[in-house]
Amino acid sequence: MTQKLLAYCGLHCADCYAYKAYATNSEELRVEAAQKWNGPEYSVIPADINCVGCKSEEGPHFKWCADCPMRACGNQRGVETCAHCDDFVCDNVRQSGEHNIKRLEAIRADLV
Repeated sequence: MTQKLLAYCGLHCADCYAYKAYATNSEELRVEAAQKWNGPEYSVIPADINCVGCKSEEGPHFKWCADCPMRACGNQRGVETCAHCDDFVCDNVRQSGEHNIKRLEAIRADLV
């Protein structure tokens, strides 16, 4: 996995619906992701499901990722992932949810 396809939250972008849909131009994946991700608090339509990866500066980013505080902070600090940051576990990581914390803890454990 290249560093560019490993998001700051530890997600492998290549495993994400938005990345796969964009890379393969799959309308089927866009529809499937929109159905799974859409909800009353967060509206998602198939046209939203496009992303070149969290660390790409150019190209589309899924709207959630484009506004992600972990992405903004990691980019500003120049770390590979939040697990590589001296301030791990910070408020941004805590607020992102237990699934991200566990993923990042596993990455951090491999660094030692």
